[in-house]
Amino acid sequence: MTKVTPRWIARNFVRRVPVANARLPLDVWSGLWGGADGPGIDAVSIIGRIADQAGRPLTVVQVGANDGSMGDPLHDTIVKHRWRALLVEPLPHLFAALKKNYAGVPNLSFEQAAIGLVDGTMTMYSVTPRPGDPVWAIGLSSFRRDVIMESQDEIPDIADRITEVEVPVMRLDTLLRKHGIDRVDVLQTDTEGYDFEILRQIDYSRWAAPRHLIYEACHLDGTTLDKTHEMLTAAGYTIVPAGYDEYAYRT
Repeated sequence: MTKVTPRWIARNFVRRVPVANARLPLDVWSGLWGGADGPGIDAVSIIGRIADQAGRPLTVVQVGANDGSMGDPLHDTIVKHRWRALLVEPLPHLFAALKKNYAGVPNLSFEQAAIGLVDGTMTMYSVTPRPGDPVWAIGLSSFRRDVIMESQDEIPDIADRITEVEVPVMRLDTLLRKHGIDRVDVLQTDTEGYDFEILRQIDYSRWAAPRHLIYEACHLDGTTLDKTHEMLTAAGYTIVPAGYDEYAYRT
C-alpha cells in the first residue's frame, strides 16, 4: 500500500500539472524527485530540468563524450537549445563518430584528448569490441584497468581483449584556455573511475566555477567518493544521487 506523505501528494500534483513541475526551482525539484525515498532522477532528466530553468543558451563541457549518441544525456538538449558545447573524447574511433553525430550543429568545439593532472600523454585501457558484446562495450575505456575488469561478468573474455592506447592528455584549465572558455555552466564527466581527478582541478572559490556538475560516481571507491562529497559540500554544493551518476549544484 502506498504511503501517503506530503512529498507523494506534491509529486502527484505536479504530474497532473506539468507546467508546475517545469517551474519548480532546481533545489525544490531535486528534493521532490530525488533522495532515498524518491522515485529517482538521472542525468537525462537533470539536463532537461537545467534547460527548462536556464532561460538562455548555456555553456557545457562534456568529458568522456564517447560517440555523442549512445546513452548520451546531453546530445538532444545541445541540439534543441543551441548550447555552446565543448566535447572531449580521447579515442580516435569514438572521436570521429562524435563529430559525425554532431555534424551541422552550431556552437560546438571538439577536443581529442583526455583530461588529466598534467599535460602530456597517458596510457588508456580499451576493449576491442566483437559481435555479441553489450552495446555499451564500444565505449568501454579507462585509465584504470580494474574498472575495465568490472565488466567481466558481461564480457567473460575481456581480459584477453584489453588493449593499451597512448592518448593525449591536458589539464582542465589548459583545455578551457585553448578554447577560450572562461565560464562553464554545466560540467558533465563520464570517465570510468577518473572523475574525481577532474573535479578536484576546479577552483571552487571562483564565481565562474560550474553551477551544475554531473559526474559518474559508480566507479569511485568509498574513500574517493567521500573525498568528492567533502570537497563539493565544502564548496557549497548540494549532492543528489542520479542513477550511476551524482548531480551537484549550487545556487
